[in-house]
Amino acid sequence: MSERLGVRARVARAAGALHPDQRLAALGALGLVLSMFLPWWRDPYPPELSYWAVNRFTFVELAIVLVAGSVLAGLYWRAEGHGFHLPLSDGTLAAGAGVWSCVLVLARVLDPPSRAGVDYGLRWGWTIALLSGIVLAYAGVRGRRRYHRGQREAVAADQDATDATLRWVEH
Repeated sequence: MSERLGVRARVARAAGALHPDQRLAALGALGLVLSMFLPWWRDPYPPELSYWAVNRFTFVELAIVLVAGSVLAGLYWRAEGHGFHLPLSDGTLAAGAGVWSCVLVLARVLDPPSRAGVDYGLRWGWTIALLSGIVLAYAGVRGRRRYHRGQREAVAADQDATDATLRWVEH
């Protein structure tokens, strides 16, 4: 293509090239990233203040953002027609990413930050992250079952790479 598209146009075109299950996975991954900017904790001193996840950025929050970012990057490159081969199908990888992000969110909820021995109270932002992880896992399982029912994982992964390249050529 000789014309250069802007970032928004390329993202919109990529979103249109994805299967519905892949779009749902992208929404789940975006929800994970955006939940980092919602209130997760209530400060014990004074209790009116809320902390976003990015205010108390630890390994857990970093891992959640990396998982979501890798899903978004993989979906974007698939939509752009890059036929890279992975050891697992796209659906299985998305489902694993969703389950792992749910485990990380629950680990963070069970081990809240503390100040001077006093734990921070929970707010509602973590529920958005948990729901986004569930949506991501659901989209992955749904995509795997819909497009690769009964196939071995290696065959499904190769078919995902080939399908992405063929969709791009048709576009």
